[in-house]
Amino acid sequence: MYERFGGLVDQAAKTVTFKLFVPDGERAPLQYSGGGLPRLTEVFVVGSFQDPVPRRWDLASPVHMTPSDFTDPDDGLLKGTVYSYTSPPLPDAFYEYKYLLHFEDASPRLITDPCARYGGAENQNSGFVVGGAIATVQPLGTPRLPYKDLIIYELMIDDFTANMKQPDEAPLEAVVRKLDELVALGINAVEFMPWTAWTYPGDPKSDFSWGYNPVQYFSVAHKYTLNPSNETDKLVYLKRLVNACHSRGIHVIMDGVFNHADAIAPDRGFPYYWLYQDPADSPYVGNFAEAAYFQDLDYANRCTLEYIRDACLYWIDVFKIDGIRFDNTCGFYQPGDRGHGLHKLLSELRAHLSKTQNKNFAMILEHRWDYSSVDIVNKVGATSCWLDPYRARCMDYLGNRPEGHPQVEPAIMRLLDSGRDFGPGHVPTVYIENHDHLRFLLKAGGRSFWYMTQPYIIALFTSPGATLIYNGQEFGMENDMPESGDGRVVPRPLDWNLRNALPGPTLFERYKQMMHIRKEHPGLRSSNFHPSHWDESHTQRDQNGFGIDRADNVVVYHRWGDDGAGHMERFYVVLNFSSETRYVSFAVPSYGPWTDLIGGGVLNASGGRLYVDIGSNWGAVYHRKD
Repeated sequence: MYERFGGLVDQAAKTVTFKLFVPDGERAPLQYSGGGLPRLTEVFVVGSFQDPVPRRWDLASPVHMTPSDFTDPDDGLLKGTVYSYTSPPLPDAFYEYKYLLHFEDASPRLITDPCARYGGAENQNSGFVVGGAIATVQPLGTPRLPYKDLIIYELMIDDFTANMKQPDEAPLEAVVRKLDELVALGINAVEFMPWTAWTYPGDPKSDFSWGYNPVQYFSVAHKYTLNPSNETDKLVYLKRLVNACHSRGIHVIMDGVFNHADAIAPDRGFPYYWLYQDPADSPYVGNFAEAAYFQDLDYANRCTLEYIRDACLYWIDVFKIDGIRFDNTCGFYQPGDRGHGLHKLLSELRAHLSKTQNKNFAMILEHRWDYSSVDIVNKVGATSCWLDPYRARCMDYLGNRPEGHPQVEPAIMRLLDSGRDFGPGHVPTVYIENHDHLRFLLKAGGRSFWYMTQPYIIALFTSPGATLIYNGQEFGMENDMPESGDGRVVPRPLDWNLRNALPGPTLFERYKQMMHIRKEHPGLRSSNFHPSHWDESHTQRDQNGFGIDRADNVVVYHRWGDDGAGHMERFYVVLNFSSETRYVSFAVPSYGPWTDLIGGGVLNASGGRLYVDIGSNWGAVYHRKD
């Protein structure tokens, strides 16, 4: 429904029709129960389209918008009022605008458009384009992979492009030039940190955000579409980027921030907050579950759920994205409530995906930073969740070096058994690094200690679930990240020179090798793991050689699964986190031969066991196909 609103351009007629929807809690009581009326008397639109040649705003002569009842054509129900205005033909250009509201008992107020397709250049204006290139997004040329088969690259558009963007291209264009390098690395999915428009600071030239302070959910941030040499090719850059990904077999995952909105000053904040004479009456805003940041969205009201659902469907249907990561879902999940919030949102999205035969679409949760998130995935029918204990504990082990080397603990067995407790069809997303925390390499002590990260890299790509790395991780970015404060959300541009400076090439090849092993062996992407449910009071490996030897800092585990051609393949993974070579033996079911997928050596069993030497800060994956 909400995709029908905003500044909608008829490119053939060169006109724009502005549509602002206001739900009606009196005449359409199903729209919301908490909240009041907006108390609007008149609605106007102002912007650079008013005097199109110089593109001059005329606030003294705002353009009146006509109200009419809006009946949702999808369900035939009256939902509220839509205010509309259609412009005369306009020259090709990028235009900015705002709505001017008059209330019963309040000063006039400028707000942005809640359904705008573009962020403006300043003051969080809304934007639209007349003319320019046209592109249609094509889906992946082959069927989507199951989520467990994805190797994901988390990409922050600003930091990724800052040191390689050319003067005559937008950041979204610049990303395309690096896609072949990412494919060569081995990724098959990119999870883009939020591209939806956020609130600008007072000076747009200093604008920087991770995108977790959203204000327009249908809009692409102006900064990401800005090509100084071409003002009309804006939204087309995102479409071309998705097409470029899809043509290379790369799945596109959008990071969606649907639990809160930034309601900074009225002319720049979340418009459905400031559209009401008393913002406390807005049905879109209110503490639904766990209050966290900015203004929480109130999923107790139907209008809020429809607004967010329709924003998701806009990106799914128009941009053919392959998944959504739902940020901070604690903010819109209530235990046992299937009729509101996260549970209801995912249910309605699944219904649409089923109706449109959109298969293997991934819905990933960022919920709690512990294992309780697994249960939520199963309950709401999500595909996955970020399994942050994997990162947090690996970080702790890497940084805890009482004898000069990382000390792993028995709880690592639960990390490696990462698929544990997930229901059928649900898997974890595992990682040792993401945008929220300091770099893994920094925890090791910096680039000169890169070798200490090797057993963790091997563990990551031999664990159940989808794997994820953060941009720059593959060549050893080592920037710090405070957990809170003003120095947290600041630019950290990728230094692409580190890709070719030691140990950059070695790290890149290590990640590339492990990604290749994972992609070539479907059995590694199963959830099968032994020894499962390890008793964490045990600090020595069992009689068959599996588990953790805390004293030697060695871990041994078994993975297995179908190879996709009807054969069973088995993997025996040995990780040595110590600073010394370790001699290890463990039971295997057959004589061999057993091939080390990392080192390339071939061994045969003796007395039903393999006997191996594993170098310091290293590992091996012994493989055989039955």
